[in-house]
Amino acid sequence: MTVRLALPAALQPLSELVMNLRWSWNPASLDLFREVDPDAWEAVGQDPVRLLGEVSPERLSALAADQDFLDRLQAAHADLQDYLSRPRWYQGLKDAPRSIAYFSPEFGITEVLPQYSGEK
Repeated sequence: MTVRLALPAALQPLSELVMNLRWSWNPASLDLFREVDPDAWEAVGQDPVRLLGEVSPERLSALAADQDFLDRLQAAHADLQDYLSRPRWYQGLKDAPRSIAYFSPEFGITEVLPQYSGEK
């Protein structure tokens, strides 16, 4: 069973930001998550999924009413949407496969994602 936090409507873009690993190398997203609750951010090892599970409903309500935070959230969400939708260099190649995926377990994306390669 998976339990998902019910975010206030104004904070719904956080759900999309959290579920795309781009946050792990995007400074604006990292700053946004840190701002949600700086103490909790550190306590959960900078894991945004865990962070959203730790934030109090009162804090979420305060963020939903904070126009400066909402503006930054909307900007980060719009940036993610742009990142996901605009063509990249690869799409300009002739006769290239439509998509390619590659993941090398030797290099972690972020320490909050467990690695199960190699020996302990």
